Amino acid sequence: MNESPSYYAIIPAGVRYDKQLPQGAKILYGEITALSSKSGSCWASDQYFMTLYEVGQTTIQRWLRALEDSGYIERHVKYKDGTKEIEKRYIKIRTDPMPKNGNTYSQKRVYPMPKNGQE
Repeated sequence: MNESPSYYAIIPAGVRYDKQLPQGAKILYGEITALSSKSGSCWASDQYFMTLYEVGQTTIQRWLRALEDSGYIERHVKYKDGTKEIEKRYIKIRTDPMPKNGNTYSQKRVYPMPKNGQE
């Protein structure tokens, strides 16, 4: 059977309705899902996304940062040996986005703490 890559994009409701994300970041997320469907990660360059969406590198970086800060993607960079020059960047879709402020503790006590020896 001849295997052909899938070119459809998936944008889950959490991403679609996230009011903190720029609209372009939502479409970029869909493109990343389409490019990473086979291997689980995408290694498209900023230049690829810039050409595809006809925007500048700053815009692409801002969209990627927004997706990463919201917990929707992870970026991993591989550098050339002994340098700070990027050899390859991998973008991975997080299947379990972090809830916003999900693991933080309240600064205020909502109930009095018991004294030592008391319950």
